[in-house]
Amino acid sequence: MPSLIPHPPLPTTPRQRRYWTPPHGSSRALLIAEAARSHEGLLVAVTRDTQRAHALEAELKVFAGGLRVLHFPDWETLPYDVFSPHPEIVSQRIATL
Repeated sequence: MPSLIPHPPLPTTPRQRRYWTPPHGSSRALLIAEAARSHEGLLVAVTRDTQRAHALEAELKVFAGGLRVLHFPDWETLPYDVFSPHPEIVSQRIATL
């Protein structure tokens, strides 16, 4: 039986990027999970801000099944700040890499 979930377009070459029209609600996470299942390599989803990244991560954990979902946090500092990012942020970025 064919899947009723549409398969969004994925890049066909290493440097190619694909942009999707934003689907509604949690369907974005479902489409990303389906794309990750059908793709052999790494799939990266970029969000506009940290709040959206955490929301997408939570939704992906529902739809991803056995797929690993990793969060790569931003530095939460500005380029001209005189202090370093929090050590937990640095640790999580290293663990994700």
